[in-house]
Amino acid sequence: MRGVRGKKECQYWLLKTEPGEWSWEDQAANGGLSRWDGVKNKQAQKHLKSMRAGDLCFFYHSGARSRRVVGVVSVVRTWYVGDGDGGGVVDVKAVGEMKRPVDLKEMKGDGGLKGFVLFRQPRLSVVPVPEDVWDRIFEMGGGLEGASDDGDEEGVFKAIGERAFTKAFWLHRCSDGRAPPSMRTLGLSPSLSFALNRSWRKASSVRAFSSDHTNQSRGGLPRFYSEVLPPSKGCSVRVQGDEFWHMTKVLRLSTNDRVELFNGKGGLIEGCIQRIDRNGLDFVALEDPNVVRPHTMQWHVFAGFGTLKGGRADWLVEKCTELGANSVTPLLTERSPSISENRVDRLQRVIQAAAKQSQRLHEMTLNPPLKFGGLLPIVAQSKLSFVAVAEATPVISALASSKKETSGLIIIGPEGDFTGKEVSAMLQAGVTAVGLGPNRLRVETATIALLATLMLWSDSQQP
Repeated sequence: MRGVRGKKECQYWLLKTEPGEWSWEDQAANGGLSRWDGVKNKQAQKHLKSMRAGDLCFFYHSGARSRRVVGVVSVVRTWYVGDGDGGGVVDVKAVGEMKRPVDLKEMKGDGGLKGFVLFRQPRLSVVPVPEDVWDRIFEMGGGLEGASDDGDEEGVFKAIGERAFTKAFWLHRCSDGRAPPSMRTLGLSPSLSFALNRSWRKASSVRAFSSDHTNQSRGGLPRFYSEVLPPSKGCSVRVQGDEFWHMTKVLRLSTNDRVELFNGKGGLIEGCIQRIDRNGLDFVALEDPNVVRPHTMQWHVFAGFGTLKGGRADWLVEKCTELGANSVTPLLTERSPSISENRVDRLQRVIQAAAKQSQRLHEMTLNPPLKFGGLLPIVAQSKLSFVAVAEATPVISALASSKKETSGLIIIGPEGDFTGKEVSAMLQAGVTAVGLGPNRLRVETATIALLATLMLWSDSQQP
């Protein structure tokens, strides 16, 4: 692979993090972007300073319970002094999650990884990874499950050089429009083969937009959240915190760059950056705010996802946000009695990131956890409520006799499902039991399947 690279080769690294402090789920929920800080060791700091834009890094969960490679990030901003304790920082962006996490024991047992620095210096938090070691670990993990929306084709382009990238792209683009099965014949590593294939897919895909064009970014401008919007054209607001950091440190926007702000309540306004200082920036409106009314049918999701692990709860909440649910409530049942406060905080970040990604103007509400007993009076007051139950009437058949209301409830049980007593209590309160097919579904799968079906049904009821 070195033979097809440009003069400045892509470097590979491994970044360690305690999942209790910053996990892959946190990285993905933050729009895929984060500052990699808190590195104290001098040798690790030296490695951090050596990173170049476009370098690829394994995202490694450390700690007694989880020592494994779980994903890949790319360096989007090289070393700079952070605002906190003066330590060095780089900015990284999620590229994708490993299809299968690669455990430390598995790596140590692989003869091709003998002598890897990770084994010899287990306390080093930033580890250089030789190219052959990178390729082997990437193969062991089966490649990447998914990738960030924006991709990292530019970094890959820089890493392998213009001629190699162009040759790989066009030699393997099939005449019938299909993506190539493999790029190994060019001598590229699995990670770069993945990225090149993803570049092809991205270039040949068509983006689907909602029929409600007022919900979309009209000029393709970057969109950011602000609780307060300028009241009219020519007025300004102050942007600080995470959104300020994202605008200036990650996207490197500058004075006079045009962006959009939304407030999560239907408000959207276009403007430009008027002034930037160390603590924030001033946004000035170039038009009056545009206010979009919410969807006429409001669906409220109650799901027992407190015990879900491995990012599955994040995925559930993210997809509910994208599909347009009005609210999600963690349901505490006999088989899912609790949910951690740390998880609730992270889910709030997931919702905001998903709202920006899906260009949703009305932010979904994450309600406090609700005990099962508190659900029954809500069901009794609702004119339209559905609970997923095995072997019940298929949801499509149940909808044939249903009438559209202004709001409805979607209820999904935890892993192991509701108890028979809980199902009976809901039926007595007036819920409609519906089936989702012959197969047993996970909590998150059932939630999204039922929500998507009901969203499409309610849309079809529009006059």
